[in-house]
Amino acid sequence: MMKRLFLSVVCSFCAAAALILLPSCEKKAPEQDISDYGSMNITSEPSGAEISILGKVCATTPYVTKPVPSAMYIVKYSLEGYEPAWLPVTVTPGRQVEAHVELIPEKATVVIDSDPSGAHVQMNGKDLGDTPVLLPELALGSYSASVQMTGYTRRDISWKVQNSRPILINVPLLNNIGTLSLESTPESAEIEIDGRTYGNTPFKGQFEQGQHKIRLTKDGYRLYEKIVTVTRDETTEVSAQMEMLPGSLLIKSEPTGAALFINDIDYGVTPYKREVIEAGEYTIRLTKDGYDTLEQTITIHPGEPMNRTFTLDSNLGNIILSVNPPAMNIYLDGKFICRTEPEGKSRDTSKRVTIKNISAGEHTITVSNKHATPNVKDVKVNVGKGKTVQLPEIKVWLPDTTIILKNGSKYTGRLTDKYSEDSKIFSFRQSAGITTEYNRDDVRDIIPLNVVDGE
Repeated sequence: MMKRLFLSVVCSFCAAAALILLPSCEKKAPEQDISDYGSMNITSEPSGAEISILGKVCATTPYVTKPVPSAMYIVKYSLEGYEPAWLPVTVTPGRQVEAHVELIPEKATVVIDSDPSGAHVQMNGKDLGDTPVLLPELALGSYSASVQMTGYTRRDISWKVQNSRPILINVPLLNNIGTLSLESTPESAEIEIDGRTYGNTPFKGQFEQGQHKIRLTKDGYRLYEKIVTVTRDETTEVSAQMEMLPGSLLIKSEPTGAALFINDIDYGVTPYKREVIEAGEYTIRLTKDGYDTLEQTITIHPGEPMNRTFTLDSNLGNIILSVNPPAMNIYLDGKFICRTEPEGKSRDTSKRVTIKNISAGEHTITVSNKHATPNVKDVKVNVGKGKTVQLPEIKVWLPDTTIILKNGSKYTGRLTDKYSEDSKIFSFRQSAGITTEYNRDDVRDIIPLNVVDGE
């Protein structure tokens, strides 16, 4: 370009005289010898360029001049969208000179900036980097690009390059940040927004305007999901009421078969299973004969199983007693229990009696026989829960034999364990604590008595 301008200036002096003599591109001087004339074939790429010689527009390319005086001419080419060009052409006598120019398209430098700077620029799907972006030698034409930056609204821009003049495009960006406020019932739900975790509720943070996907999770509660729209410079509030998951319940007792009441409602006997039960507090009551009533409050947590085994405390005790002699009737609180039986071959000692599963508290043991003295004997006993009470020996006087001596004397009492039919001397107890020995030869009759008393 500078070379062409330089040549134009230099050659203009050389051809000044010839140019002055040339009245126009199409005419030659009248009455002049044309032997010293020549012509120019003026062309350009692209064609259609306007031709100017000596400041006058002659035609458009391609163009062949009529004969002109031999000299040096400066030809100017002008075409919209291209840089102007000047070409020195030397015309020689009798010849046609080729004057051809490759026109250079006009280009411009474009700078794209943003406020604030640092926004990312894309044009025709190609990343151009962050503003400010320099686009040198951009050909004439229409262009478009996108400018975007985190926290700001994307801007689509377009411009047109009409000449080589530099273009500065400044793109003001609008903030697109809004506030998202999250609360949940219950609190401390884990937060996920657009696949990224953000701690626990309650929460407040800034997000780009537009739609965002919220997920809240908490043990024992159903997943909470929602699509929310955040608006620029505004606060979007979300209050999530999370749905509680049910729990399950399994109640067992030791021993089994206890009557079960939940919040005073009868649910049969243990074991008891319930697959779905609302979370919360429940009062459990278990009852069973011979055991203390058990009452306890349990808490069923959302989505969790509650498996409990309750051990019932026995409220029963035992009584062990010895009642002598045999054949005595034993009653507990008026209920017949048994009749004492001899221990082996003993006449005076009974087998021990055990009364089991007696409720705790005070009870009355009654020993009776209508043939005994006294006929009835009561003993009070206090039984503790789960305890065994060993009573002292209960003795009653119960005659079971009558002996008649040969002298006619008659006695009623009890033979002792030493008695034997072969014994020549035997012991006879006429009353409690008094024992007399008799010679067999002095005894006429030994008569057993029926001392069994019905219940």
